[in-house]
This record gives sequence, structure tokens and C-alpha cells, in this order.
Amino acid sequence: MRRILRAVFGAVLGVGLIAAAAPGTAADRPGLVVAVNAIPDTLEPADGMGNIHVRIIYSMFDSLIRRDFLSDGQGGGSKLVPGLAESWKRIDDKTIEFKLRQGVKFHNGDELTADDVVFTFTHGRMLGDRPIVPTGRQEMNTISHAERIDRYTVRLVSRVPDVMMEQRLAGYASWIVNARDYLTRGYDQVRRSPVGTGPYKIAEFVDGEYIKLVAHDDHFGGKPTADSLTFKVVPETSARVAGLVSGEFDIIVNVPPDQVEVLRSYDDIRVEQVILDNTHMLVFFMDAPFMQDKRVRQALSLAIDRDLLRQALWEDKNFTPNGHQLPSYEIYMPDYPGFAHDPEKAKKLLAESGYKGEEIVYRLPLNYYLNSLEAAQAMQQMWKAVGLNVKLEPVENWTQVLAEGTHIRPWSNTHRIPDPTGSFVSQWGRISDIQLNKKAPARAWKAPAEFNKQQDRLISSSDVADRKDAYAKALDIWMDEVPGTMLYNPLETYALKKSLKWKAYSLYYMDFRPYNLAFSN
Repeated sequence: MRRILRAVFGAVLGVGLIAAAAPGTAADRPGLVVAVNAIPDTLEPADGMGNIHVRIIYSMFDSLIRRDFLSDGQGGGSKLVPGLAESWKRIDDKTIEFKLRQGVKFHNGDELTADDVVFTFTHGRMLGDRPIVPTGRQEMNTISHAERIDRYTVRLVSRVPDVMMEQRLAGYASWIVNARDYLTRGYDQVRRSPVGTGPYKIAEFVDGEYIKLVAHDDHFGGKPTADSLTFKVVPETSARVAGLVSGEFDIIVNVPPDQVEVLRSYDDIRVEQVILDNTHMLVFFMDAPFMQDKRVRQALSLAIDRDLLRQALWEDKNFTPNGHQLPSYEIYMPDYPGFAHDPEKAKKLLAESGYKGEEIVYRLPLNYYLNSLEAAQAMQQMWKAVGLNVKLEPVENWTQVLAEGTHIRPWSNTHRIPDPTGSFVSQWGRISDIQLNKKAPARAWKAPAEFNKQQDRLISSSDVADRKDAYAKALDIWMDEVPGTMLYNPLETYALKKSLKWKAYSLYYMDFRPYNLAFSN
């Protein structure tokens, strides 16, 4: 694959051997230390799209269009503004033309051109049948290809009419990479020390300990406010809190609700809270015979008292969506029924299914999702009350979670754009891991053909009423089939020094660009 990409792009780009970007210095500016629960193993921006990835990647890369989260004053705005493109226009219902900013510099000194945009969306990297980073294809599910018009003009072409294409190109997996660097060093090196155009660039990457970024002073958005950003792994909440109080850390993430008042008692600490456009989920694997019966899966969902979970774990400051949707969607259905809690119906379904008390293994990673273990322990008792024999197995990492013998696993679905195509389609549709699961095909959900048909209609239709009808029909099937179920959208709480001016966003992006980061005495 790499040889093919070099053949396609090498002549245009003048591929030559380059070194990774060298750290910059700016001693007159402070550095920031962010204590996090975990760091990722990859920083390739179409490959690493988990919560722990994007909080770091967002500072390293830029997209053609930027979503202005501050436009609503709450960190959840969806207004689109220029990013690497100074302007864009619709050519037709499948094509958008972008005029790139001139003089934008990558971390290695290369100038951004249309060739980098074309490479970013090439079939070799994240599109087509055998891309290097197939994860990105789930988000760019409508994109056909990119066309170079001239050095600073490029067109993105969709395979179907796509009313959400602009939002898609401002979201996950849309970050532009450096073609020459990627082709020279290859995926294995790029994933550890990528070259982007963002305000911060890689300096150090120590597995399981920290990732350090330093300021990219040539950023087109202006000189970064901080000299460096260090994301330090501190799995225990108590250690993160203690480090913030002592001054070792500047910001900490994943603060449980019961620690908020403690932190607010300190004069030099403030708390930032936001309900995320992200839903904590359960995924049901289909390889065990009893899990193939949708009545068992329905019972697993019906036994969960989500109101009680929110009250006990989140002080009832968050919410459970009514179906796989958010109120920010243009085609939101406010009257759609939510997730029912009906233990008696659950018992009846189990009796009808022939479930004989087989052990159902729920594996979950420690220190990943806040309150995940506490939620699992509560749900275990709820399941037991209706006759479900669920065994909890907390483990250290995702490899263990996904090992043979797991029947239930936790997940989170990020609503990556304000539309079901940014979550419901990408994470449950025909090219999702839920339906394909190439590593363990027997576990995959065999979605009814009608489900995929309605999702395809949802993607390609430009009529609001038609899209809403297709969405409702696909959602009805998903709610009945129960390949997974939703719990709640978590309340994400950050704590930070009062000397920092910084706003949290409704996605896991941690934005440290100058418009969202300032220091005071």
C-alpha cells in the first residue's frame, strides 16, 4: 500500500527524507500540565478517535473548516468558521470547493497545499476497500474523493448528496496531514510523531506515562499562549486532585461529582463542567447463543434503572437521550420514546427466550470511563433482580475487554456532528465495527437489511421530512434489536487553576488555541 501511495503522490510532492519536527522553545511562556486518566497509543488523527485521543490530537491538527464551540457561549456551539480553508462554496449537492490559506506551515516547515488535502482523503489512507486507517472511513462515510484544482484550491466530492458535508469536514477524522512526511516515514512512525499544522507539535511520547507537545509558533492562528502541553497519566482520581491542589498540575480531567465541592473550597481552583455530546453505552456481543436472542438483549436493557444511575452517580445533573439522538440535531424527534425501565417485562421476555441462567460476562476497563465500575456494580444487581446472571470482570486494558468470552462491554458514542450520520450511522451502520467486526466476525450484529436501507436513505436524502422518516424507521429497528443500549450522557468535570482562562467543550476536544487559553496573575 505504501508503494502505491508513493507512486501516486511522489512525483507531485518531491518526496525526500525528512526528520521529525524538532521541539521549539519559548521560555517566556508558561507550560501547562494536564493530568489525565490515560493516554493513547496512536496520534494518527484518523486512526485515534477515542476520548483519550482527541483531547490531544485537537491541538496538533487543523481541519479545512472549524466548528466554533464558543459561538453559543457554552462550549457547545455548531457554527462553522474558516480553518485551513479561508473560504468554501458548494459547486453542487455532492461537491464543495475550498480555497486554502496561503503560507500555512506544517510542524516540519512544509507549506500546506492542495496535495496534502488530497492525500488526507485519498483511498490509500482512509477511504476505499483497504485503507491504512479504516477507522476514519466511518466518519467520512459519504466522501468519494478529493480533487486538486491548483496549488491552493481543492474540491471534496461526495458519492451521494450530503447535506451535512460541511459539518463532517469540521469534525473527527477531518484533520489534514502532511503528505510528504507521511509517505516518507510511513504509518508506524507517523502514529507516534505526526506532523500537522496545529498550534502544538510532538516533543515526547512515553507510553503509559506522558505525551508532551511544544508550541508551533508558525501557526496561522497566532503564537500559542503556552510554551508546552504535557498530558500526564494519573489514573487515580485522588492523585489528580492532590496534584492540582499542590500545584503540580494545572488542569485535571474526569472529576467525579462528589469531589466538586471539595475542589471549590480552594480559593485558587475553579471547576468547569459540561454535559457531553457523548453517550455511555453497553455493547452486546452476538457470539453466545443466548445473546443472539434479542429478547435477552431487550431484558438486559429493560432491567436498567437509568434514573437511579444518574441520581446515584451524577447527582442527576446529566440526562439519558430518548433514543440514539440529541436535541441539537436538525431532525431531532422530541416525542420519540426513551429507554424504558420495566423489570416485569424483562422477566417475561427471559422466560419466553429459554434463557437458563447462563453466565453473562461483562468486562470493562479500569480508569477509562468515569463511574463505569460503579454503574456496572449497580446494573449487576438490577440484572440479578430479573434473573440475569451477569459476572463483572474489571480488567486493565481494551485487549482484555475484547478477549474471547466477553458478552457485554462498555462503550461511548460521541455525537461527532449535530446529526445522526455523525454517530448513529458511523458507529452502528453497515461499515461500523459493530456490523463488520473483522477481528471477531461471530460477534458482529447481523443488522436487518431494512436497517441499512433506511440508514442509506438518511445519508443521501436532502429533504428534512424524508430524512426524519428514514431516521425514525432505522431507530425503531435499532431499539427493537438492541445490539446495545444507552445509559446516559456524562457530566464531564474539569478542575483547573483560577489563573487559567479556558473553556471546556461538549466534545472531548481540549482546545488550547489563543482564543481559548489565557493566563492571569
